[in-house]
Amino acid sequence: MARKIRVLEVVRPAAGGMKKHVQGLIQGLDRGRFEVFLAAPKDEAFGQWATLEGVGYVPLEISHRMLTPSDVIACLKLRNLIRAIQPDICHFHGFKAAAVGRVAVAAMNGPHVVYTVHNSVLSRSNAHFLPTSSSAAARSSSSHPAGRRSFASKGRFHFSKLQRKMCLYTEHALAEFTHRVIAVSKDIYQEYSAIPSLGQEKTRYIPNGIDLKRFCMTTPFESRRCEDAKEDLGCETDVPVVGLVSRLIPDKGVKTFLLAVASLRRMGLAPQVLIAGDGPSRSELEALAKELGLFGQVRFLGFIDDMVSFYAALDVFVLSSFSEGTPLALIEAMAVGVPVVATRTGGVEEIVAARGGGAEEADTPDAGRLVAPGDADAMAACIRDTILYPEKSRILADKAKLYVKENFSLEEMVRKTEEVYEEVLAYPGPKELQH
Repeated sequence: MARKIRVLEVVRPAAGGMKKHVQGLIQGLDRGRFEVFLAAPKDEAFGQWATLEGVGYVPLEISHRMLTPSDVIACLKLRNLIRAIQPDICHFHGFKAAAVGRVAVAAMNGPHVVYTVHNSVLSRSNAHFLPTSSSAAARSSSSHPAGRRSFASKGRFHFSKLQRKMCLYTEHALAEFTHRVIAVSKDIYQEYSAIPSLGQEKTRYIPNGIDLKRFCMTTPFESRRCEDAKEDLGCETDVPVVGLVSRLIPDKGVKTFLLAVASLRRMGLAPQVLIAGDGPSRSELEALAKELGLFGQVRFLGFIDDMVSFYAALDVFVLSSFSEGTPLALIEAMAVGVPVVATRTGGVEEIVAARGGGAEEADTPDAGRLVAPGDADAMAACIRDTILYPEKSRILADKAKLYVKENFSLEEMVRKTEEVYEEVLAYPGPKELQH
């Protein structure tokens, strides 16, 4: 009997979408053909999950910051791990893991390299630190100067033009040690296929997938289930609920969302607001909500285990990010049948356009409402329209649900990834990569 294909999945510190993606991929891989190992930051829950899945789990700390002395240690540990495991394929998730990982394999004659780009660092905006043109933001900052200052002070997260250039140089320099790049959105595919040593020959577009059986609810019980879900979360059943799922970091634009909620209040609308997720900006966002007069209206729930019930409780789902690949939370909300309001960024446009096209088609989206990143007034107006025109919102949500069912299955994502694995094994090792 032939030996199974040995795959080492490597991920940097991750929560939310990337972690879900890796877990879904590992769970779906054909264990009759693949033997899977996972190198990831030390996490007791992650380790227990890997054990239950029959995956060899090895703690590996890779810093999420740009460049740190610990990167050298991580690189050496990863090289030793690769020598011990002798994988046929190293699959790196995210820019930082792929940078450290490709340096580790550069001088080795062995593993084939696959790199999934979950969110492009080549075009990431730092607009969330710049003064916004939104009138809502201007009014809020004049009324609540302390809240404005608290976010302006977070410049240490500033993703500068120099850093983007460094990332582009890194991608060019390490492209020759890369067999395949998997882009989760068409925008990312276009960026990476334009890198000379990658091109279309080495770049593949595979969108994220979700467990459709879990998130696609049956319609006969949907109304009753929504009421039950609202009650379970302590919400009033006769007041609209607006929700957001996000890691609480500046790039996710949650500040814009809070400013939009404040703008809604000035319009005479006060929906119940739920924010699921956690992160380093949580305390500052909670302070901003209080300064905007939203205390009691906005609740920060932290991480939620039962995401299906969370989505079921919502009348509107909002994605406020400045930068995204193919956000799983947006796809999950659409699968459940929640009307969505989202920012035009990365792969979001192609999802909400619901035709698989790019920005041109997204001007008339079929599956939700789109706004410019950072525009709190436009976001407030779209949330208002979603609440006040439920019939139109339901038509958009039904189209979104059908589109997700047809295009974003976890099984299809896993199948296409397995095809990439088999494809790279047909070629020689990193020292003689094909072009």
